[in-house]
Amino acid sequence: MKLFTQKLRLALLAIGLGASGLWSAPANAATFNNRPISSDQVVAVASPVGNSSHQLLILEQLGNQRECWQETGNTVDPLLLDFDFTGICGRGTDSNGYSIRVGNEDLSWRYSLRIERREGQLRLLASSNTDRSAPPLEVGTAEAIAGDFVRINLNSGWSITKRTYNGQTLGHYYLTHNESLETLIAAATPDDQPSRPPIMSVRPENPSLPTIPVPSPGTNRPPSPTYEGTPPPPSNQASRLGLNYRVVVPVTSSSVPNRVRVVAPDAFRISLNGDLAMQAGVFRSRSEAESLERRLEVYGLDVDILAVEASGGSPSVGSGGNLPTPITTPSRPSTPLPSVPNNRFRVVIDPGHGGRDPGAVGIGGMQERNVVNDISAQVASLLERQGVQVTMTRSSDRTLELSSRTAIANRSGADIFVSIHANAISLSRPEVNGAETYYYSSSAGYQLASSIQRSILQRTGMRDRGVREARFYVLRNTSMPAALVETGFVTGSQDAARLRDPAFRTRMAEAITAGILDYLR
Repeated sequence: MKLFTQKLRLALLAIGLGASGLWSAPANAATFNNRPISSDQVVAVASPVGNSSHQLLILEQLGNQRECWQETGNTVDPLLLDFDFTGICGRGTDSNGYSIRVGNEDLSWRYSLRIERREGQLRLLASSNTDRSAPPLEVGTAEAIAGDFVRINLNSGWSITKRTYNGQTLGHYYLTHNESLETLIAAATPDDQPSRPPIMSVRPENPSLPTIPVPSPGTNRPPSPTYEGTPPPPSNQASRLGLNYRVVVPVTSSSVPNRVRVVAPDAFRISLNGDLAMQAGVFRSRSEAESLERRLEVYGLDVDILAVEASGGSPSVGSGGNLPTPITTPSRPSTPLPSVPNNRFRVVIDPGHGGRDPGAVGIGGMQERNVVNDISAQVASLLERQGVQVTMTRSSDRTLELSSRTAIANRSGADIFVSIHANAISLSRPEVNGAETYYYSSSAGYQLASSIQRSILQRTGMRDRGVREARFYVLRNTSMPAALVETGFVTGSQDAARLRDPAFRTRMAEAITAGILDYLR
């Protein structure tokens, strides 16, 4: 009974942190707290990506069975790659695993962390997503050593803490400073000013099209027209005008239309695949569409960029990044899939990352989101062919918060939840390859993860990195058995070549599908 109560509380928390949680930063600040970590138990690392770029990696020593990393001078060797680190080590590899906390406020989506190289030094910077004119906050610095993992020395006042909720420690890391955000911005030096100008309007490249003004939040603006019903879909006229992309926002609550019109006053309602949405703009280039997308996301909105076609447009899945991966239509599996009773089961498929969050970046610029977009779409199609009802947390290449993913799952009444990802560590470690599947706490989750992992090994021949327990947000905050699949390393020499191959991605999709069906049986 105690376990059920805890799961129910977490499920309600996930639902409560959906759209409203994204919209109200003060609510997040009141909900979550944090606890310190001893400085000798955690390290911030600049992880190499290519020859000159780096991304943030946070490592934590949880148990004393084995060391999670080893330091030589300023370089760090992440030893956790060489053993099953479940319960021994913790790690945060992207924006899902860490965020900024300043003045007892979780800045969450309002600030993003990046590593910038300047004059032989690496700087860990926190940049505002809401005010492009605000100077970035320097969190720490490191020596720039090409191809090596390097310790980031945090600046005075900064520390690494962990998120807590109702006294329970979660897996999310904070880069924390006790001073207020206003104080830190005032103390930022002039040379920290970003080179990018603030975006004040959405300006089409076609000079015959008018500039759409974007008023600041709270300013008075004239009422904009509201179009009820379904306007005619984009036609050949849009193509003649050079318009290729439209920006739409699903209407998930009554507040969405007004929030959209704060950014795009001329937005109007449309019907998209039978669901209500707001069309915020139509553009010639994807970069213009993404500019509007970023401004809409500031207001906690989920945004889709769709390709304009005479038929009405379709999601532009997998584009916008290096080496976009086309979506493969799965053929009949070479090995028959297990069968289950039609329409008896519902499964939620969660393609990791997406939109402005590319996930891991690997060999040749391969992006995690492009790999998992393809595999996830095929898994959904294969499951539906077997009579399983499928809900996808996202069916297009868009940014989606973790709380929104779990809220979708918990509202669906699904039997299981499967999140699909691709792994990474560093381009300097191409020998690290293999598949691994994660679960959290429950025996049902372990059985689901084991069934998927076993099927992947049998059908793809990948290296076995095991079934592991982890405190990933989507595993802890879903109310049904859940598993997270790492389909291989985009930084691995063997895995990257496989994941780039459409035929292999289809085999991977078949393997995940077979594992799910075996579990449901």
